[in-house]
Amino acid sequence: MPYDILALDLDGTTLDRAGLVSPRTAEAIAAVRARGVEVVLVTGRHHVAARPFHAELGLDTPAICCNGTYVYDFVGDRVIEGAPLSRERARALLALCRRHGVHTLVYCDRAMNYEVENAHMKALTAWAAGIAEPIRPTIERVDDLGAVIETVPVLWKFVVSHDDPAVLAAWTAEAEAEGGLSVEFSWRNRLDVVAAGNTKGRRLIEWAAERGIPAARIVAVGDNHNDLSMIEGAGLGIAMGNAEDEVKAVADLIVAGNDADGVAEAIERVFFA
Repeated sequence: MPYDILALDLDGTTLDRAGLVSPRTAEAIAAVRARGVEVVLVTGRHHVAARPFHAELGLDTPAICCNGTYVYDFVGDRVIEGAPLSRERARALLALCRRHGVHTLVYCDRAMNYEVENAHMKALTAWAAGIAEPIRPTIERVDDLGAVIETVPVLWKFVVSHDDPAVLAAWTAEAEAEGGLSVEFSWRNRLDVVAAGNTKGRRLIEWAAERGIPAARIVAVGDNHNDLSMIEGAGLGIAMGNAEDEVKAVADLIVAGNDADGVAEAIERVFFA
């Protein structure tokens, strides 16, 4: 069956361990676009952190951000559609984070905010500092996330992390008991928290349907738990060689890892074989 959309996760998938797009992967993406296939980034990232790669790859499609929480049009510099966290829910989440002592990063309308620097934030801010204006991601350290929650117009996502799995498990159990949330691992020690109902798969399939493209004509590639919904929902779901076992178990095809041009392999096998 011919496919019309290629949906690509970023971290652990399109990007290698160093956070870069390899030349082979970039060339494969350009080649499949030249065939008329729409390439769309479907990521847990905030749009400001996806923008540099969207620009690097020369894409003109919107990006599906924060695990399906919203669709962002880079050409028009606007949110097309989305379902953010309510302010009340965000207040409760921050209180829960403080009780459990987990690190908290809040994705707001046009920035990512945090209070305490850790290894993840050091790496993230160092990466952002190397991005040229005007597409440099906005990552801001603040004194009080509570004040941010009360003043920003939109709250997309919380990123909750801790190096002790038991601490994360306890936090997750309480968060899920409260209801109204989708909690998914995006890294071994990191949880993405968005409003319930938001998933990569749901938003991707809805976006495609609005364009008259059925799920059967979508190829989706990913590596982590937050990619499960799109890999299961797409016509062809592909897991990276470095993917979690749960992701590989539901995939139709498994390719090489992100440090071995797995995305390029997927494109070559599906679109050019």
